[in-house]
Amino acid sequence: MNGAMHGHGSHTNAINGNLAKMEGITSFGNKSLPHFSGVAVQESPAKKLLQCGNLTGNARRVRDLAADLYNLIQEWNAQHLLGVQILNIITSMKLPVLIEGGAEGSSQIYPEGLQEQCEQLNEVVQTMNEIVGQLRAVTQQMYSVGKLEKLQNINKTPLFLTWSSDRYGQVSEEVYEAYALELRAKNRVKNNIAHCSTKAAIMYHVATWVHQPYIDTNVDLLVESLLHETGHRCYH
Repeated sequence: MNGAMHGHGSHTNAINGNLAKMEGITSFGNKSLPHFSGVAVQESPAKKLLQCGNLTGNARRVRDLAADLYNLIQEWNAQHLLGVQILNIITSMKLPVLIEGGAEGSSQIYPEGLQEQCEQLNEVVQTMNEIVGQLRAVTQQMYSVGKLEKLQNINKTPLFLTWSSDRYGQVSEEVYEAYALELRAKNRVKNNIAHCSTKAAIMYHVATWVHQPYIDTNVDLLVESLLHETGHRCYH
């Protein structure tokens, strides 16, 4: 009996010893992973962008201007699509009567109802002209706020994440210039579409409107970068 008790005690001591050795080890499936102490992580510098309601002064103004620029681009896009619809109507009116060899000066290239569609296209381009004017105003205001920030911010601390105070005006100007060039292209289409006397000519003008060659991926990237910098876009 004593021998049995002694054996049982030894077995218990062995178990306790093993448990002591395993202390600080967590079992995970068939593997054992050590415990790690917590690591303090510094607060993200972008956290303040989530507190946009608390923004004041130059930061608030720049953020509002970035929103204005974005909204103007959305208005442009809406007019662009409206122009595509009008051009499709003009194309469907003109193509049946166009002569591949050219019929310039012939009344055939001016079908009934064409004038009305051209007037609507002119209204679209006029609205685009106003949008570009407002983009120019946004650019000027961005530069003005940037200059003010340089005078007030002695420590050169970024308004938001990393951009200098000059960068907002520079980006806005590049976007504005791209849309100003595109507006010139739209005007050429508007002025010439009614007088196209070949299928090739009319398809060229329609393609010019649709593809917007001056508003490329670089312009899109600039806009997205501005929105990200000012907290309108959050990437994870």
